[in-house]
Formats: sequence, C-alpha cells, structure tokens
Amino acid sequence: MKESEIRPKKLFKEYLNLSKKDAESFDQSSFETVNCISCDSTSSKIKYIKDGFNYHICESCGTLFCNPRPSLETLDNFYKNSLSAKFWFDEFLPKVEESRREKIFKKKATQLFELINKKKIHIKNLCDVGAGSGIFMEEMKKIRNDISYFAIEPGLVSSKKIFDKGFPVLSESVEHSKKWFEKFDFVVSLEVLEHVNKPLDFVNSINNLLKKEGYCLITTLGYEGFDILTLGKDSNSISPPHHLNFLSIKGFELLFKKAGFSEVQVITPGVLDVDIVLNSDKKSEFLRILKSRGNSVIKEFQKFLVNNKLSSHVWVLAKK
Repeated sequence: MKESEIRPKKLFKEYLNLSKKDAESFDQSSFETVNCISCDSTSSKIKYIKDGFNYHICESCGTLFCNPRPSLETLDNFYKNSLSAKFWFDEFLPKVEESRREKIFKKKATQLFELINKKKIHIKNLCDVGAGSGIFMEEMKKIRNDISYFAIEPGLVSSKKIFDKGFPVLSESVEHSKKWFEKFDFVVSLEVLEHVNKPLDFVNSINNLLKKEGYCLITTLGYEGFDILTLGKDSNSISPPHHLNFLSIKGFELLFKKAGFSEVQVITPGVLDVDIVLNSDKKSEFLRILKSRGNSVIKEFQKFLVNNKLSSHVWVLAKK
C-alpha cells in the first residue's frame, strides 16, 4: 500500500490547509492544562509548537501530548462545525471510501480475526466504537457472519448510514454509552484515541463496555514511530486540533493498566512509515541511501520497524 492510495496528495493538502486555518483561529482562552495523559506525571517540556498549539513530551514515560488542550465542549463544536471536519466528511472521505475499504478495512478485518484466532478468543458479539459509516463492520461480517455487530458513532449522518446498513447503533460518544455497559465480548476502535480530550476517560469507557475477561483492540497513532520521529513537527500526523495524543509504547501500557485492563499487548503493524518519509521534503544522507537501495531494502526496513515496535501505526490488544 502507498500513502497516495488512501490520501491523494492534492485532496490531502487541501484538508491540511483547512486544518491549519482552523487551528490558527481557535480561541485558546478555554484551553485546559493537563498532566501527562499516560502516566499523570507533572514533569514535561515543550517539544513542538505547531499552528499555535503546544505539544509536550513527558519526561517520565515519553508520551507526546497537546498541552494545554481544547476542552471537550470546544472539540465537540469543532468536529461539528469546522471547515476541515466538514471537508473531511463531505469531500475527502466520499472520494477515497472504496480505496480505503480495499487498502485498509479489508486488510484490518483479516488481521483482526487472525489475531483473535491466534489468541483463541471466543466472540458472540462485537462493538465498533467510532464506527464512521460502518465499512469496517461490513468487512468483518464478510469474514465472520456468526457474530452480532454493534456500533457506537456520535455523528448523526454516519450513525444513520450504519443503521441503514442493518447494524444496531448507539448515536452517542463512548463516554455516554452506559446503556451498553458490560454487553460485549470484544470492542474495536480504529483511529479515535489520538483525537480525544481525555484518553483515560475514553479507555475507561471501552473497558466498561466489555464483559468480564472481554477484549478490546484499539488502533491509533504512536509517538515512537519512524515517520513521526524523523519528520518531527513537520509530520502531517501532528495535525492540531485533530490529533492531540501520541503515546509512547510505555505510555500505552500504563494508560490501559490504569483503566483496569489485566493484560496489555502493544504491536506496530504499520506499512506506510518509510513511504511517508520518502514522499516528504525531508532530506538526509540516510534517506538518500535508503531510497537508492531499492524497493527490496525499503520493504525490509519497514519490516524491521514493525518487528521492533518502531512504526507509528499502533495496535493495543487488551483484556479486561
């Protein structure tokens, strides 16, 4: 998979320009100062300043986090009314939906059930938190149609699409999903954690949805990935006010343990780190030589990143 297949350059550039305008127009008077979102340490320092937003690095666990950060109310309003959010849902996603289905969701569904089978996890029902328009559930159902699928999706347009596809849907944020507490054998949430105001509240809510000894799989962005470490604040992943949270491997383990999970496994099965860096404007002797060695070496280097938890695409599998 190439970055351009899921994020066409021209379309993605327009989205990033709108995000920059949104970020620069934020009223920061309501921003909240927080401790480390992973370990609650008060010891952190500014690592990056981007579009008027400060990103701190925790000196205890190595997590990168926006601080101070928009309040929950401010973020809710942003995702409902901002130029970049509207462009993402109205313009960007419809044009790449089928490409993302083929390149992302089909593959993730296969990987998910391979992991479930490997762990010998028995599932009768599954909930997708932040399910978008329900594409991932459609792809999972093609593989396992003996499972009952449910969705939690706060977006009114998205949740209606899910309902029209025949899946039960709760049109709320996961933090307001009490009616479904202790209901599920398995919960998935793809690319949501990096956006939330309070990661601990989010992960606690995931835990609450699970039955005793149930499992969750959370996919998100991590700080200790090759592309983010190499590109720094020039990484498109560091995109305020959309992406606020970039946990370290240690940070993920601490956060999920704090939320009451008994077992936590962190893996980084990313495929785009090297492609993202080589497509950027970043110049270095290492990158020049890596590129000159050809596709076989580039693929081997990406495998090295995956095997050593050095990709920025993170999966956290946790047991209640």
